[in-house]
Amino acid sequence: MKLVYRGVQYDAKPSAIATIPGKVIGHYRGVELHEQIIKTN
Repeated sequence: MKLVYRGVQYDAKPSAIATIPGKVIGHYRGVELHEQIIKTN
């Protein structure tokens, strides 16, 4: 993905981390927020 910040162009390489949803930790605008647990193995 090509991005520009203050006139400088660069390629973003977002990292993908596998997660699983955990318990409900709250609500935001009527939607439940779940903690994200990093998946191991």
